[in-house]
Amino acid sequence: MKIDQYWGTYFGESADSATFVRYLDVKPEVVSATEIFTDLGLDLLKGNFTESGCHATIGEEEFSFDSAFRVILDLSVLLIESKSVGRFNLARIGGARSRMMRIDPTPKENVQITQALKYFSLMPEAFAVAEEFDEDQLYELGNLCEEIRHQLD
Repeated sequence: MKIDQYWGTYFGESADSATFVRYLDVKPEVVSATEIFTDLGLDLLKGNFTESGCHATIGEEEFSFDSAFRVILDLSVLLIESKSVGRFNLARIGGARSRMMRIDPTPKENVQITQALKYFSLMPEAFAVAEEFDEDQLYELGNLCEEIRHQLD
């Protein structure tokens, strides 16, 4: 399972990750990448996830993210899990309850995600999240981004 391979090391370990899991918990069992992008305002960033945060209000719940790129990192792992296994359990990624979900990729958002991962692997220092890692960690995360990108293509 891809979640076991990636989740917990750079992916799924930030406060933004916990917020993203809370966001997913209020969504239906099947959600599209387009819906996530629209809800969180990622579509407004037009693929530039280097420094921006994002925000969503679903019903009466507020979801605020310091880093749009952190959301992209987590989303990329959940997309490859959905692609390879067909679903994932929200509890396995820190959700409050056991519930199966699937995120369906969409061409436009898939291109933006893969381009962001590629850009990070080539120039991680251009991203605000780079400040959170030392040089070795940036190199390792860049390699993981490239690995995941290939699985999304």
